[in-house]
Amino acid sequence: MRILLCGASGFIGREIAVALQRAGHTVLSRSRRSTPPLDFAHATSAAEWAPHLAGVDAVVNAAGVLRDSASAPIEAVHATAPVALFEACASAGVRRVVQISALGIDGNDTRYAQTKRAADAHLLHLTQAGRLDGLVLRPSLVFGVGGASSRLFHALSHLPWLLLPRPVMQARVQPMAVAELAEAVAALVATPQQRGLLELGGPQALTLADFIGSLRAQRGDPPARRLALPSWATRLSARIGDHLPGSPWCRETLALLATDNVAAPATLSALLGRPATPPGALLATLAPTHLARPPVTAQ
Repeated sequence: MRILLCGASGFIGREIAVALQRAGHTVLSRSRRSTPPLDFAHATSAAEWAPHLAGVDAVVNAAGVLRDSASAPIEAVHATAPVALFEACASAGVRRVVQISALGIDGNDTRYAQTKRAADAHLLHLTQAGRLDGLVLRPSLVFGVGGASSRLFHALSHLPWLLLPRPVMQARVQPMAVAELAEAVAALVATPQQRGLLELGGPQALTLADFIGSLRAQRGDPPARRLALPSWATRLSARIGDHLPGSPWCRETLALLATDNVAAPATLSALLGRPATPPGALLATLAPTHLARPPVTAQ
């Protein structure tokens, strides 16, 4: 299959490109730096997308940002551009569309969640109307090389004192390896009968504090002492993070991590055809496993 992959240069998109090519597909990447170029900030009409769908069999949208910026407006990247893409797919007869969303966005009033939900809802509407074979995939915490949150949790695991906001300490996540998420996407894109909404998590649910503690245990370090960050300090730190463009910690992250982020634990293993990597073995996935990555076609 010839698959248009949006967001191929991102943390999850890079791994999806590798997994798709290993499955024998041809991957066409689109970004401001691809040939031809495509800027999500301006690809807000179906007409903008139509030329990029010529000869395409399926689309995977893995584009995403955590916060708003002038170069990548969150409304355009998460909502307006994907909606235009989905409409263009329906018009061009490109029926298979996989949208990489996020678990935990329901009932969340952050701009990240609102814009993601808008695109998800539109794809589901087109699917229910019989115009597309769309799948909205909502993964839990994704861990691996190049992930901003992965770097943050890895850094926190080196501290002998773990100071976290109380809601974050108590909320549960189901960490999964980014390469295994990508492998699942490669299997799902070729399974058009799998439509609608699919939530995906790793094989074990645990609190974020326990996950960070497991990273210490995997290195053989003694347990860290855990303390709850006062509410005022939590709010202050998140607001400071809002003004640090490279920081994964901000008010959006706080809101997303303060609620449970769990799904059926067996789904990922079923898609992989083998047991998924448990949280207690994820540290090893930070090793450079993809030393020779196949090139991504950009044409």
